[in-house]
Amino acid sequence: MVILGLDPGTSRIGYGIIEKEGQSLRYLDCGVFEIKDSGRGEKLEMLEKLLLRLIKKYRPGLAVVESLFFSKNKKTAIAVAEARGVILLSLAKQKIGFLEVTPNEAKATVSGWGGSGKEAVKKAVFLLLKIRKMKVLDDATDALAIAITGAIRYRKPVIDRI
Repeated sequence: MVILGLDPGTSRIGYGIIEKEGQSLRYLDCGVFEIKDSGRGEKLEMLEKLLLRLIKKYRPGLAVVESLFFSKNKKTAIAVAEARGVILLSLAKQKIGFLEVTPNEAKATVSGWGGSGKEAVKKAVFLLLKIRKMKVLDDATDALAIAITGAIRYRKPVIDRI
């Protein structure tokens, strides 16, 4: 099964794609959608287009999305929530089941501790997926950790009817 991990942000959305076969995990792809400053509606529309292109290319059987954590900056939290809304709607339209995981769940799953830093998460992800050194943004590494967490904790995904 192909699993898509997504780390929503305001202008950068990390994605990680892995394949689970039995108990083994295999790295397929990762990256970041960088959506340049434009109107809010245009940003969300671009996110949908980029996500649909990725879905069509890899045809995931499961998506795992980082849940929203509350920050002090309400404006940022609202923008991330809007991006998550577009992501969840796009997944529902494509009939892709999804799971939600917290940042601490993903960190704990891959590194053993929910308070792990970015470098520890990156090292753990690379070790688990047998990736040699590769230059990648933290958003993409986080998305891979999210995908791994979904692969390990997979039960039955939710398809919301929005």
